[in-house]
Amino acid sequence: MYGGYFGGAVGIIMLALSTNGLRLDAAADNPMRVTQLAAIYISATVLFLIASDALSAPLLLTVMLVGVVVGGFAGAQLTRRLPAWLLRGILLATAAITTVLYLLRG
Repeated sequence: MYGGYFGGAVGIIMLALSTNGLRLDAAADNPMRVTQLAAIYISATVLFLIASDALSAPLLLTVMLVGVVVGGFAGAQLTRRLPAWLLRGILLATAAITTVLYLLRG
């Protein structure tokens, strides 16, 4: 549930664990991390769909699904081409900016 609701945070936690804890290369570890995140997201999606009334808006769900699939494939292709230090920097900057925006939003 945590991974499905706070997906970005789980991705960053997994990146930190693999690069700092396990000393894996971020770019080489990315396919495994993306596969694990996909399993987390699919499990959470099934639970959220069962527990909510989201199925009453099938067009919205379809648009979101297409965006997720396209974004996932595009992101995977991009991260394979980025150096590990740049990938870590982008993720850290994204996390910091998101944190500040959520803090300001209240």
